[in-house]
Amino acid sequence: MTTLHECHVQTPSMQTDAQAQWRKRVLLVGGGLQVAFGAWWLVRALSPITSPLVAGLFGALVVLGAITVTPSLLSSAPRPRGPEALRIERRLSVATILQLVASFLVTWGLSQLQAQRLSLPFVMASIGALLIWTHREVKSPFQGTAGRALIGLSLLALAWAGTGQMVFAGLSSAAVLLGCAGAGYHWLEHHELDD
Repeated sequence: MTTLHECHVQTPSMQTDAQAQWRKRVLLVGGGLQVAFGAWWLVRALSPITSPLVAGLFGALVVLGAITVTPSLLSSAPRPRGPEALRIERRLSVATILQLVASFLVTWGLSQLQAQRLSLPFVMASIGALLIWTHREVKSPFQGTAGRALIGLSLLALAWAGTGQMVFAGLSSAAVLLGCAGAGYHWLEHHELDD
């Protein structure tokens, strides 16, 4: 007879299954967020060197490209179910919220201290840290590498200020985020039938 305690024990197999399910979901949903933020970084980078219309069109084209791919991938990454999947979801949600709040609060604090030059590099590094943590949480491909690249690029961005920093930070962040999202979508297409 199974006891109540035994019903709540999580086996390594259950954890691995939940991780695999969330890996696909992270590549789909996280990839969508990476496209959105990649488009935002691209618009920011292009705004000082071209017209707002051209910058906005580039950003819109990036988002539209992702929208055309997403519907075909939705069936390959349903929302995971079960107690272990719920625990992973909570950790992912908390980490994402912390990154967004930290980006806002630290950027605001730096502006109050007249240290705006540090804002863009901090946001890049915080996104990088979130990607690395997500990779460790669900073993998602590409995100760990993308996270380390963003942290490295954030350090390089410190060499610039003003428009130069905005262009460098924007283009490099957009390239990393969009590249990671594209690689994740490609991975999903080729692992659609995997359990």
